[in-house]
Amino acid sequence: MGRYLLRRLGYSALTIFGVMVITFLLFRVVAGDISAAWLGTKPTLQQRSEWRHRHGYDKPLLVNVHDRLVIRDLTDGENPLSVSDEGAGLGSSALALVLSAATDESGPIRQQLLGSYIRGLRTDAPIERLTEGRPLIAPARALPADTQSVETQPAGTPPGDTQPAEAQPGPAGEPQPPAMVLKLSDGSHFRIDLCGVTTVGEFLNRLNAQPDRLHASISGCTIGRTFDSQFFQHLWRSISFQSRSLETNKTLVQIIRERGPYSLAISVPGLGMEWLLALVIASFVAYYRGSWLDHVGVLASVIGMCVPFLAFMMYGQWLMFELNPRHAYGVYHRVNLYVPITILVISGLGGLVRFYRTVILDETNRDYVRTAAAKGVSLPRILFVHVLRNCMLPILTNLVLAIPFLILGNLLLESFFGVPGLGDLMITSIGNRDEPVLNALVFLTALIYTLGILVTDLLYSLMDPRIRLH
Repeated sequence: MGRYLLRRLGYSALTIFGVMVITFLLFRVVAGDISAAWLGTKPTLQQRSEWRHRHGYDKPLLVNVHDRLVIRDLTDGENPLSVSDEGAGLGSSALALVLSAATDESGPIRQQLLGSYIRGLRTDAPIERLTEGRPLIAPARALPADTQSVETQPAGTPPGDTQPAEAQPGPAGEPQPPAMVLKLSDGSHFRIDLCGVTTVGEFLNRLNAQPDRLHASISGCTIGRTFDSQFFQHLWRSISFQSRSLETNKTLVQIIRERGPYSLAISVPGLGMEWLLALVIASFVAYYRGSWLDHVGVLASVIGMCVPFLAFMMYGQWLMFELNPRHAYGVYHRVNLYVPITILVISGLGGLVRFYRTVILDETNRDYVRTAAAKGVSLPRILFVHVLRNCMLPILTNLVLAIPFLILGNLLLESFFGVPGLGDLMITSIGNRDEPVLNALVFLTALIYTLGILVTDLLYSLMDPRIRLH
């Protein structure tokens, strides 16, 4: 038994891993950049970069063997580190820098600006590699390349002090040289002239002109950072239930606590009543095979299977609006849940009765059933004690398919009747492109399925002593 459990748990882990790989490919790789869905139709490059960094979408997809530009502020102050452009400079937008924080070995937390992840970035690479093809200077206003990089005076410099000649604006009517200006945490400004920059190394040298105030470098690849990628972040957040909604910033645990009870309030009574009624009806229909009861039961089951689930919902809600509109939508009162529960039971009853009748039919013709009836055993005892016990294996298998709905509820039913459960959340997440919630709910469904199948296998050995688990 122990070896069997370990083997099945291994299979379950591989199954869940495969599901997570598929969801990652669908929601991250195939779906592409989803930042526009949350930032509007025309977000700037800077806005998109900040959003992607905040939610981890700027990391490499599979493994992190990439480099990035790191500009660290070494001054002490409370002002936020920021970057802007001067003249025809496009440095801040071309580099798509995002603000972050880092802890030095000495302890203090420093502000830093981070560039995009680029594989194989080196100091001798052309500057277009760092900017991913975007220009540092607006082409129509580019200036000669002989201007040198300079730094402005710190904020608060007395009016009488003068700045270096290279940092002064040109004569009246002439545009300022293209530059990128960093405002440091102590309030001072650091100006980097962008003219003549052709390689990544030249750009780093201009950033490092004052090494006691600003340090720029290219981050190297480390073994510990290899798994700092979107795929492994996707796996870890799903397994640890730390996925956060892009809309509400709530974790999966918080979402289940808020919405799970609504789904359970519909699914548990609905599936329980549906399963119990289907077993009772199918048992009597199968026992009286060929009678009018059998014909009526089969006909009603086929009709129920042919009616679309959406039709049950539409007519059920229409009837409720005619009888009592207050209880036709929403969850203002517990009576509001009676209609979706009733629809859930009626809509699935036909298929279950048809399936259970087929399973039970073979057992009702066995010799032990005729012997029990000849000895005067009551019909309910024959059907629900002896017959059902021997039919339980396929019935349990069918029941496992409904287990995930105990948690996720019914997607269409909750959305149609305004029940704020997990099923309704999955529907709205698809429309809103709330990818972390979709991943988390798919992972939860796969986890429940695999555990349900494992429990079913264990119940097989209890229901049928002939079955041995090896």
